[in-house]
Amino acid sequence: MSMKSKFLFGALLGSIALASCTADEELNSPAVSQESPIKFAVSLEGSDGMPILTRADMTSDFGLNFEAGDLMSLFHGIADVSSSLTGYQNAIYEGSAKDGEAFVFTTKSMVLEKGAIMVYPADTAFTNNGSVAPVITIPENQDTRTKELTPYMSELLTIGGYNEPSTENTAGYGKKYDIILKRVGTTLILTTVPSNTDKIDGLGVSPLKVSSIEMNASGAFTTSISVKYNVATPYRNSEFPLWTKVSDVDVDNATVANALTTTDITNNYNAVFTLLPTKTSTIISGANVVIKTNYGKVTLEDAKGDIWGKTATTVTYDKTVTEGIQEVLDNTWTDATTGSFIGEKIGKYGKRSIQADMSTLDMNGLHITDQQHLIDALKVYDAIANDATVDFFLDGDENGEFVMDAEATAAYEARVADAGNNITFKLSTDPATQCDAVKFVSTTETEVPATLKFGTATPVKFAGLWKYSDSKTFDYITSLEVVEGATMTMTNMVTATATNPTTTVITNNGTVNISGATTLKLNMTNNGIIDIPVGAEFLMNGAELTNNATSLEVYGKIDNAGSLGVQSNTSGKINNYGYITQKNADAYTYVSTNASTGKTFADAFAADAKIGTIELFGTGNVNTVVASTGLPGFIKVITNATSVTQAEVGEYANYVEITGACTACDILPATVKYVEVKSSARVVWTTTAFTLTGLIVDEGYSLNIPRGSAVTATTTYLKGRIYNAGTFTCDDFDGYLGGASTDANNVIVGG
Repeated sequence: MSMKSKFLFGALLGSIALASCTADEELNSPAVSQESPIKFAVSLEGSDGMPILTRADMTSDFGLNFEAGDLMSLFHGIADVSSSLTGYQNAIYEGSAKDGEAFVFTTKSMVLEKGAIMVYPADTAFTNNGSVAPVITIPENQDTRTKELTPYMSELLTIGGYNEPSTENTAGYGKKYDIILKRVGTTLILTTVPSNTDKIDGLGVSPLKVSSIEMNASGAFTTSISVKYNVATPYRNSEFPLWTKVSDVDVDNATVANALTTTDITNNYNAVFTLLPTKTSTIISGANVVIKTNYGKVTLEDAKGDIWGKTATTVTYDKTVTEGIQEVLDNTWTDATTGSFIGEKIGKYGKRSIQADMSTLDMNGLHITDQQHLIDALKVYDAIANDATVDFFLDGDENGEFVMDAEATAAYEARVADAGNNITFKLSTDPATQCDAVKFVSTTETEVPATLKFGTATPVKFAGLWKYSDSKTFDYITSLEVVEGATMTMTNMVTATATNPTTTVITNNGTVNISGATTLKLNMTNNGIIDIPVGAEFLMNGAELTNNATSLEVYGKIDNAGSLGVQSNTSGKINNYGYITQKNADAYTYVSTNASTGKTFADAFAADAKIGTIELFGTGNVNTVVASTGLPGFIKVITNATSVTQAEVGEYANYVEITGACTACDILPATVKYVEVKSSARVVWTTTAFTLTGLIVDEGYSLNIPRGSAVTATTTYLKGRIYNAGTFTCDDFDGYLGGASTDANNVIVGG
């Protein structure tokens, strides 16, 4: 946690203050005269009766420090202490300090008379149930925060009513009550004492490090327990008569768990556990301790012999694991012999050590955190694992990816390509480390690994510069992605022998450069750019290439100056829903379909945009082919001629885009079904009766249909102007591109 200014809470020097309000007062603006009516001097009990540090950082003697902003609770208004601490209310106190003044805890809450108990930390370890006694809880999976929330509580208190008549709801006003808190939680520092680490130490890898320790014993560990009262009189009652009953916990009815795990590891080997008082008559058997490190785990059981001992300069290992854990459990709630709570049960703290032979590390199930960890773990495996069959789980980063650069990629590839490999790489499914994909990164053009194998379904991504030029072996590869900004050169044969599944799809979100004669045998979806230079061929052999589109702005592009097609007598297909540009007159383009089945002109401008465009070079050529079984989509000619005639359009296009500073358009070929006006000048279209499927005149552009000319359009997108002195017929102005029926008003009728 972030550290704030710390304050030592001296014995009976600090204070807690609260304001008491009547029912008629505004709680958010208490009267100044009612500030600090009750003061609590608060400290924590030390072994010699003196207070110890109380909060945040655990010191060598298990002290904790209070910090500004810390909270305490006063459970108050208990009608009868013998009523099992029910029917209470809760007042929260916040710690603060001013320069030169004592550290104080203050509340604005109303405090009720009768029974009360002060607890720390407020509403974190102690659950406020209101109708039943407060419940103390600790997590089964502990971390560095857990020890900072070690529970403490005071004795049972009796707060008297206000001692002046005719005043309500001001219990304890003007009085000072001394509070000393006793530990309920027991702190255990369990130190791993490793042996036989030399095989790892000499490998040049990151040092061996304990990441977590788990104690396992059936029904042993209390995770929830209720606060209760004890009829005994507190030891210091004569000094502090407010203390009327001894506070206790209900050890007969605790909730238990079979294991406690902590990731709070200090100095590499010291694991910190927080334990609650052990349930009555808890006797364990067959316990074990699992020590997890960055290179695997060691499981310590009774069969290992006496490997548990009290931490000291020289440790005497005189207990088995079960005996050691039993001793700790037996001392989580024991009689105090000194201090303010003599004769009462209080929490303890202790240090124990346990021996662990690291040459017996079990690497199965190891989570690999990043690429350097992967490289190191493979070296450790070779040194100590004796070719054991293991699973390595790859953890995802903040993007849910496990990233490998060149060195890690080479180490991984060499491993999975080895016929004798016994390591299976899987993606982590743990919520905290979930991995959704493996990303390979290369800063220089590098061949895609010859073998990609995982043990679970794995999407693979490529970032940087890559090349795919020969057959690969895939296992559990669900997809290959060239990510945005990445470049992959494809040449020769792009294929793979795949299992689990038997087919793998390539998705290009970056740039694919085709080099030489390239045959594609894997299905591919293009959302980025495919460049086919002069002399290059990109041919489908049993593969389906989809040049995709998801909107008007997001679509795949293919720049073709060579050849794009399907090899004869194969089952390959090319579906174009994006944009293909013929870069020269010799470019050869064959597509199986240029539109998705059932799509109309209006659909091209909808969200899915599944009508493709092939932009011809010049007026087109016979090398642009849409299969007879496919849909033609848009075969586009873009002309910037001042006057557009059939010669500028040619015989192959069905879509004409008029640009430049065109001022005139003549009769167009009958093959033209779509016209888009984007000229900087007004275009005068002189034509006999001409029927279109679609006409586009966007904002800022205009079309003039002079007297004697006639144009009929099924659908028109009209944000610009049509000056109609002739005959213009259209009944649909809202079919696409966000058009509206009111756009018909943009037709200006002339004489």
